This record gives sequence, structure tokens and C-alpha cells, in this order.
Amino acid sequence: MHTTTVRFSGETWAQLKEVCERDGIATAQYIREATIARLAQSSQLPQVDRQDRELEELRGRVERIERALQRRIPR
Repeated sequence: MHTTTVRFSGETWAQLKEVCERDGIATAQYIREATIARLAQSSQLPQVDRQDRELEELRGRVERIERALQRRIPR
């Protein structure tokens, strides 16, 4: 495990301590969990971007198929 120093303004530290005391959790644990959550969120971004691109590509294919079908089916 790595040890580090984190600096907070007085107001931010007071808010952090208040939340931790209310939730019954150590400030160090709160900071660790917040860091892990943020890392998990950011590691999902490339996957979400890829899925968005694939979905957009699929939408384009569906639109092209719909246009082709409209040309073939008389109304």
C-alpha cells in the first residue's frame, strides 16, 4: 500500500469530516473509496465511447436498409 499526503482547504476538510462522522467512516477510507469510484468511472469511458460509435454505425445501417426497402415497396 502506498502512503501519500493530500491537502484540503479548511472548508473542504470540515465538510469531509462532517460527512465521514455522519456516515461513521474514517476520512482516509472515504478518500480511498472516492478514488476507486472515480477510477472505475474513468476506465469505463473508452468502452462507452466504443459502444456509442458501434451504435451510431448500426443506426446508419438501419437507415440505409429502410431507404432501400422504401424504394422497393410501392405504396
